[in-house]
Amino acid sequence: MSRQTGKVMRVLGRLFRERQIYHRSDGVVRFIKLSMRTQIALAAVLGVALCWVAYSSVNVVFKEQIILAKDKERRSMDTAYRRKLSDAQQAYDEINTLNVIFSQEFDAAISQLENRHETLRAIVNNKRTLDQEIETLSRTLSTIGDPSGNVMPNGNRVMVDAVGREPTPRQSREARISEQALREVMSHEIVTGLENTVLADMRVQTAELSARQMVLMASVEEEVRAKSAEIARILDYTGVNSGYILARANISGDKVQLAEVDFLNGKGGPDISPDNPSGLPSVYYQSANRISQSMQELNVLASALKSVPLSTPVIKPHRKTSQFGLRSDPVNRSRMQQHLGLDIAAAWRSPIVATAPGVVKYAGNRYNGFGNYVEIDHGNGFVTRYAHMDSLKVRTGQKVGLHDVIGYLGNTGRSTGPHCHYEILYQDKQIDPMRFIEAGRYVFES
Repeated sequence: MSRQTGKVMRVLGRLFRERQIYHRSDGVVRFIKLSMRTQIALAAVLGVALCWVAYSSVNVVFKEQIILAKDKERRSMDTAYRRKLSDAQQAYDEINTLNVIFSQEFDAAISQLENRHETLRAIVNNKRTLDQEIETLSRTLSTIGDPSGNVMPNGNRVMVDAVGREPTPRQSREARISEQALREVMSHEIVTGLENTVLADMRVQTAELSARQMVLMASVEEEVRAKSAEIARILDYTGVNSGYILARANISGDKVQLAEVDFLNGKGGPDISPDNPSGLPSVYYQSANRISQSMQELNVLASALKSVPLSTPVIKPHRKTSQFGLRSDPVNRSRMQQHLGLDIAAAWRSPIVATAPGVVKYAGNRYNGFGNYVEIDHGNGFVTRYAHMDSLKVRTGQKVGLHDVIGYLGNTGRSTGPHCHYEILYQDKQIDPMRFIEAGRYVFES
């Protein structure tokens, strides 16, 4: 160790040999003696100073770089934060927009479904009311029936078969209508490119509900049309043209023309060509338009049916003594005459009833052979006449209902025995009453 120390001292001695510094001032020479220790101390101080300057310079340079790096990092973080804040704001705006759209479409969908539901409910209620009225008429007629117990020659089977069976199964038609309605409603309501699952699901469910409503409406429409066809068949069977009744009603629609028809032999009715000015799905619009007009037709036909005299005027056991048409004169048998009514014989003073609701047009004695006579106006062109009664129970201008007693069977006027002469007029022309009575039997038996 001492050898190493001695070696170091010799190296230092060579580097820091003793030196003298001379300084001359005002003719005086002075010198400063620098020993090895002093030189080492000065070198150490100078080294430390140089190191401090170098450290300070490096520190200043690197500190600026650090500050710049920190500032860059801060700006980067601020940019990232602002980007995230912008993305969050954009996401919030999108969600808020979707919420607004969802709320608006939900309200619109609910409003549309409610409107359609109200339309369906009104249609169903209207149809139920008509069904109940027809059912009431059927029950009323069934309590009377045909007291004679005669089997009708033109049986109900002819009229039932004439309506026909559905060529296409109901389920397949409903499936086709549902598919068509769903496809059209989807294309009408769903916006292409919208990727919001909740909104898309809501639109799909709304479209499915709309399709089911259309199927229900189509089902009701079929029932309404079937009921109208059945009533039209009854009216046509009596000899009264149902197309003429519909034409006279001038049923409103997008396009309705009054056809020129003959009330017994002509063919015609409303010519309807619906358009779609509202922009709604055409399947729904066309179905609503058709069912609206079908309901109007059913209302007209049902109203006509209620005013049609379908019952028999004698509700007690009776027999028919003379049919409608050409016959020999019952008083003067030597000649033929046209009989424009139906003669029904029964027990003396059997009740004579109104065969449909109406207003008594005349009640009194007629000297043209009818004797005690009542004439009732039922509306829609229908009038009934009841003759040869023993006494009357109504007066002119009085309202009567179906099966209200208007008098009692007798033998007044030009008559050979107690009976009721019964006539039905439509548009001032006599029609065979048996066809109406048979049609009435069909109403309650079907």
